[in-house]
Amino acid sequence: MGKGIKAAVMTAPGRVQCQELPWPELKPGGLILKMHMAGICGTDKHAFRGEKVLYGGTEAEQEIVYPGVRGHENVGTIVEMRDEDQDSIEYHGQRLKVGDRVTMCPNIICKKCWYCRHILAYPFCAENTTIGLSFRSTEWPYVAGGWADYMYVPAGSWVYKVPEETSTEMAALTELMVVAATLDRAKEFSRMEARGFGFADTVGIQGCGPIGLMHIIKAKMLGAWQIVAIDPSEEKLSLAREFGATHTINTSNTTKQERVEYCRSITEGRGLDVAVETVGKPDVIVEGIEMCRRGGTYIETGNFVDTGDVSINAHRHLAAKNLLLIGNSNHPHTGYYQAMNMMVKYREEFPWEKLVTHRFPLEKCQEAMETSMQADPLKVVFEM
Repeated sequence: MGKGIKAAVMTAPGRVQCQELPWPELKPGGLILKMHMAGICGTDKHAFRGEKVLYGGTEAEQEIVYPGVRGHENVGTIVEMRDEDQDSIEYHGQRLKVGDRVTMCPNIICKKCWYCRHILAYPFCAENTTIGLSFRSTEWPYVAGGWADYMYVPAGSWVYKVPEETSTEMAALTELMVVAATLDRAKEFSRMEARGFGFADTVGIQGCGPIGLMHIIKAKMLGAWQIVAIDPSEEKLSLAREFGATHTINTSNTTKQERVEYCRSITEGRGLDVAVETVGKPDVIVEGIEMCRRGGTYIETGNFVDTGDVSINAHRHLAAKNLLLIGNSNHPHTGYYQAMNMMVKYREEFPWEKLVTHRFPLEKCQEAMETSMQADPLKVVFEM
């Protein structure tokens, strides 16, 4: 269709450039989209800092590539597809056509390894590749990420048709909402011994960025009684209350011990039933565990890349506490339509568009990245 595509390319840690890339040849199973919006994810920030090891210590261990077109929180309109692929790309087998608006799961799985054959919803694939992170911009398909005027969606991607009533912002935020399925996972453990996440539990969220706010929303939807938002930004804490937090703790003017004691004070001395780490820094993990009660649940979802080690006392933090620890590096590809439907249903209660605080054209990609690294912005996006 075109000769060149304008794209924001992360050429190395700390550097993003607007470049013109070749129009990719369309191959079987692929799509080419005219992009509308693509978010800057926490994983993109890790890559910008040079933290690039994904799935460390597993069969799928890999490094984020440079140079590459990032962007996996995407919404765009199909402009090119093969006629024979109309009924075989969309997640539920719906017919796709040029002009349809779609979003996609970032993870491309092999569907053949042990994990793909035994674990339905979560992409634990041993051969996992990721849109926006695993494809070099110097090789075909060049633009396998959303920070571009046009994007190539590789064969094997999970693709979802965006409902008409879903705004562009909501569509771009869908992946974030699906990540909050960590709380659905915790629900699975809610039994008589009061494990996991139960109705009327007290839930604490470390970090009030977009992922943290989505967990606050999800906790409210699933029946949390008290929701404690923890962050150094008073602006983010104010928005957290708007999205459902009942208590807030500002880490910029409290000590670790004060924060732990506060969580105990609102739970008759026990501590949080559930705590979720969405900061993306390992040094907050011990504090989060100490906020939890005995038999409580701690969910680690912020450190999607290898950000370093943290020291845990096996007796105090795990054994004596009878802690249920849930690790998470991905989200269920089964959850996209549920997330979009619920966002539409609750659009009067939750002002989703407020999560998008900064919008940039591709030409200002370096400024966009540097803005996203600051404390106060929530979701920074590229608009095309």
